[in-house]
Amino acid sequence: MTKKTFIFSIFLFFIISINFANQRIKIPKVYNDVIHNNLVSVGKEIVVNGIIEKSLIKIGGTLNLNGKVNKDVVCIGSKVILGRDFLIKGDLIVIGGSLSGKNPHNVKGNIHNVNFSLKKIDTSITPIKINKKTINLIKIFLLLISLIIALMVFGIIPLKIKKGEELLNDNFLRIGLLGIVSIVVFIIIFLISAILSFVYIGIPIMLIFLIFLICIFILGRTIMFYSIGVMIIGKLNLSLFSPAIFILTGVIVYLVLSYIPIIGFVILKILNIFELGISVGVLFKKRLNLKSISDIVAEYGSD
Repeated sequence: MTKKTFIFSIFLFFIISINFANQRIKIPKVYNDVIHNNLVSVGKEIVVNGIIEKSLIKIGGTLNLNGKVNKDVVCIGSKVILGRDFLIKGDLIVIGGSLSGKNPHNVKGNIHNVNFSLKKIDTSITPIKINKKTINLIKIFLLLISLIIALMVFGIIPLKIKKGEELLNDNFLRIGLLGIVSIVVFIIIFLISAILSFVYIGIPIMLIFLIFLICIFILGRTIMFYSIGVMIIGKLNLSLFSPAIFILTGVIVYLVLSYIPIIGFVILKILNIFELGISVGVLFKKRLNLKSISDIVAEYGSD
């Protein structure tokens, strides 16, 4: 594992730990006024007594809702407490965590409460109604998170992302083959780690492997977003050279593919293979003897 990969792993740990750290904060943040935009909160406890003109998104922590939300409320892994006089004009979606309170009639849309546990998946107010709108919200939310993570990764290692785009463009078939081989290798490593996890020494090995695997996929997905954006913007001959625009374009392509039945699913799975291949290629570029045209030109110029 390279130094930059190690630093990125620590950064990922830091982001994940924010939610757990915020759980220890006892003083809640109170919103008594009118909020004209969406309210997004990660971790900690918030109390909403005022009015939110758009939607409320809560990740982790606790939500005490006593006020009014004019659109949807989406909570993931949160403890949601509904007050006596709350009002939600859209849908209430709670994934994981818990939901308590009365007056379900104060929710004008649908209520979806999915509580994941090892023993059961239950609903506490109304039966689960997984409709098209709910699936769309989840897809958009997950891709929004992917966009945010990709932008952060590019901000940390921009040269790695740009080099990955060059390697993918100049070694397309090799990257695809590398992705397939990497899948087989990672499955074998995972099985070995799972077997070793039955003994004490295998637990940290499994943990390190999982962290490395998460970093691999995050890096590969970011490079793929960026590469797709560069290709599309280039084909359209648009005078846009912002990395953020490239990454956003890639995210939009993934979102569109997720709505195309069968063919879109197959294309996304193929892209997943290339994500893995390009990530491994960037990290082990020298050992795999992967070179882009710019590398060849640089070597030729130095001779």
